[in-house]
Amino acid sequence: MNEIKTDKHATLRPYLSPLGAWALAFGCAVGWGAFVMPGNVFLPKAGPLGTTIGMAVGALIMLLIGVNYHFMMNKFPDAGGAFAYTKNVLGYDQAFLNAWFLALAYLAVLWANATALALLGRRLLGDTLKTGFHYQMLSFDVYLGEILVVMAAVVLCALIAMRGGKFAEIIQIVLALVLFVGVVVGGFLVFTKSGADTQSFYPLYAPNESPFMGTLAIVMLAPWAYVGFESISHATEEFTFSVRKSFGILTVAVVTAAIAYIILSLVAISVLPAGWFATWVMYIKDLSFLDGIDGLPTFHAAYAILGDTGLLLIGATVLGGIFTGILGNYIASSRLLYAMARDKILPEWFGELNENRAPRNAILFIMAVSVIVPFLGRTAIGWIVDVTTIGAVVVYGYTSYTAYLLAKKEGNVPVTVTGFLGCISAILFALYLFLPIKGVTAGLEVESYVIFILWSIIGCLFFLYLLQHDRDGRFGKTTTGWMWMSALIIITSMVWIQESFHTVTANIITRISDYHELLMKKYHVFRTIDETVSTHYFLHNQMEMIRSELVRDTSVQLILILIVLMIMTMIYHVILRREKTTEQKRLIAELSNKAKSTFLSNMSHDIRTPMNAIVGYTTLAKKEKDPEKVADYMNKIEASSHHLLALINDVLDMGRVESGKMELELAPANLVKTLDEVRDLFATQMKTKKLDFTVTADVTNRTAICDKNRLNRILLNLLSNAFKFTPEGGSVSVKLIQIGAGEDMGYYQLRVKDTGIGMSPEFAATVFEAFTRERTAEVAGIQGTGLGMAITKSIVDLMGGKIDVITEKKKGTEFVIHVAFPLAEDLPEEEETRESGAAETDTGFAGMRILLVEDNAINREIAMMILNELGFRVETAENGKIAVEKVEASEPGYFDGVLMDIQMPVMNGYDATKAIRSLADKKLAAIPIVAMTANAFAEDVQAAKDAGMNGHIAKPINIPQMVETLKKVLK
Repeated sequence: MNEIKTDKHATLRPYLSPLGAWALAFGCAVGWGAFVMPGNVFLPKAGPLGTTIGMAVGALIMLLIGVNYHFMMNKFPDAGGAFAYTKNVLGYDQAFLNAWFLALAYLAVLWANATALALLGRRLLGDTLKTGFHYQMLSFDVYLGEILVVMAAVVLCALIAMRGGKFAEIIQIVLALVLFVGVVVGGFLVFTKSGADTQSFYPLYAPNESPFMGTLAIVMLAPWAYVGFESISHATEEFTFSVRKSFGILTVAVVTAAIAYIILSLVAISVLPAGWFATWVMYIKDLSFLDGIDGLPTFHAAYAILGDTGLLLIGATVLGGIFTGILGNYIASSRLLYAMARDKILPEWFGELNENRAPRNAILFIMAVSVIVPFLGRTAIGWIVDVTTIGAVVVYGYTSYTAYLLAKKEGNVPVTVTGFLGCISAILFALYLFLPIKGVTAGLEVESYVIFILWSIIGCLFFLYLLQHDRDGRFGKTTTGWMWMSALIIITSMVWIQESFHTVTANIITRISDYHELLMKKYHVFRTIDETVSTHYFLHNQMEMIRSELVRDTSVQLILILIVLMIMTMIYHVILRREKTTEQKRLIAELSNKAKSTFLSNMSHDIRTPMNAIVGYTTLAKKEKDPEKVADYMNKIEASSHHLLALINDVLDMGRVESGKMELELAPANLVKTLDEVRDLFATQMKTKKLDFTVTADVTNRTAICDKNRLNRILLNLLSNAFKFTPEGGSVSVKLIQIGAGEDMGYYQLRVKDTGIGMSPEFAATVFEAFTRERTAEVAGIQGTGLGMAITKSIVDLMGGKIDVITEKKKGTEFVIHVAFPLAEDLPEEEETRESGAAETDTGFAGMRILLVEDNAINREIAMMILNELGFRVETAENGKIAVEKVEASEPGYFDGVLMDIQMPVMNGYDATKAIRSLADKKLAAIPIVAMTANAFAEDVQAAKDAGMNGHIAKPINIPQMVETLKKVLK
């Protein structure tokens, strides 16, 4: 047989139709227990009406939990059901706990249905299967013939599950229909032909229980009765229909299951053995003393009314229930193991799929474990099945809690309510199972509590193994689940001790009573009937007194243990939080030091490179006599200065990005004209390097509201890289494409492509990280800060856009940017010209007098030379205080304006400006003042404006921008 190994591409094959999903859910929920529990548990606890009401209420609670399952199935349509939900919402720790109990629940139901074949054979076939060797296991007789029958059923269902697909679905549908139709038809025939009326069901409630407590007992059995209705949550990857339909399927499955339970409970007492019992109470009380089909009320009713046909009908119906339970739980539990293997909680072997894409190895494992079960005898299996209720409660609680958390986060009020109510229901179920108070416990066998404790301890050990071998850091993230687990183990152990002690005490008192009876008979002392009744009453009261005191003492002990456990957990959390905070601080410090070292190393290299050129060429220029060589040196000094300035700007911009201070300055801008300006800026150097340089725009809306300067920065960074990394003869292109428009928004795509050296996949993955540069022979000698692309990515993110890189070694690189801008009306032509920053040759500054306030002598000298060349007459001041004094001492109109530095001794530029604005002479106070400073960020411009300045010029001085600013201010 060819098989497909599980890998990231292998998936389960969709095959499950809505009818198949119903058959899976219904078949898992209703099995052998539905035919025997009415006589053994339901009716003795609650009577016919209490059972009917209890089953109906239990079904409603399951439907409420079904809403939570439906919600989570749509959120996470993955194999694994509740395991997947808990993993995605609460993490792997609690997902493991959930899966651990869920696996036991499904396996226990499978084993219960399989071993029921032996019990069915004894009732219907007598001694036919009692062949071969024989032994006793926990007072239960085990025969080879029965073992072989159970093993055959286990293997047969495993083969069907491994075949999978439509074949398994059709068999499950047929078996489920046989079960449901057999129950409904059989019930109808029994009711109509037996002549049973309402009097047949009196008393309506069990006489030894109050109606409320009896009905409550049935309601609290809902997790046991309906467990498996959620099994389709493990098969959502195999649906051929929308997951949205899952709630309807869950509803039908729960309703049909409730109908089956109620019908079988009423059928059980509709016909009593002839002449033996006056009421159903007497019949049910003596069931343990009856042999053959008389000991199975549902079978007796069918046989009594319909004869051999009825027996055949009920037999086929029971077999349908047994085999749907076995096959359905094979499918559910194997998908759970498959999901756990896919998440590497179990070995990958469990996740292997066969050619039908069914989890073959998971099914084989379940089969291997299950064929051992019949050797243990039915008694031990009964104890394990009791634990199913506990597992179901845990799983339903987790599913409801995850649904509650997600729904609350999304604002989904209905599911928030059902999630909350589901959690409350799970808590009430748990209290009913474990609360050590008389009349409240669910009456599990003492051994069932021991099995739960052992299963929990094994789970803890397995989790410890996972934690020790966890290489991905998925486990050990929370202590909450393990705190509840510890509390549950403690509570269970206390209930176990209480029940064990009560049983032992009852046996001792009984033996003492019997001993005294023998002594009295020996000495011919006999009690009257009243004395015997009084003695029994006295012994019963003493037992109840012992039980009450035991409950009191164990309850106090339990409360004290839980308080200590909670205190220890809180202490642990405080210590853990403190250690975590300390560790975080240490890691932050280490990362900070590492980042600082990396930054200083990179900056040391990058700053020294242009500085070396500046110092070197300056030295050469001083010694050189040839004017042409001097001019060449000066050009190289200028180029290195521009590179150094770009480096400083990158570092400052990166700092603003990291501190979250970078903000967009939005205004209408002509996108096509912006591209034209960038083309003009790069045209000469592209031509010098013999690169084919093209800039194209395919847009409908040319004008949009954006930060034109930031957009320019993106283009400059991308084109600078393209120019640097594209060898001579290559090509560089820029394309602006409008890909859509709507509701006053334009959607644009900007593509910058080159035929350069390209990038390796490893470097491409980190290209947008700060200080990253590829260290290869192709880029050796090419200068760069390693910040340009990080800044570009930050600007694109700030614009709400997205940037992708497409690259291949030696074939070039293409950056693709997606942005959306609000649309605006096209700007008038003269405004576009002004926007472009074009300056006239004739500045019109001739004869104007300006006060230059600058504390640095070199900067003052440079600024004076520039201003003189522009036609200004310049007077200077070394700090803000002198500037204020000169303005105050001047006549109005003497100075046409003030160029004010910001960071100066004695008085800074902001204070000086405020002082001038507060002068008594209003004309002097209104003199134009322009900041001329190295503080060049947007907040610096705003600070200058807030101080009362009229404009802002950044250092190093960009002369065209300086001219434009002075024109606006001095007009």
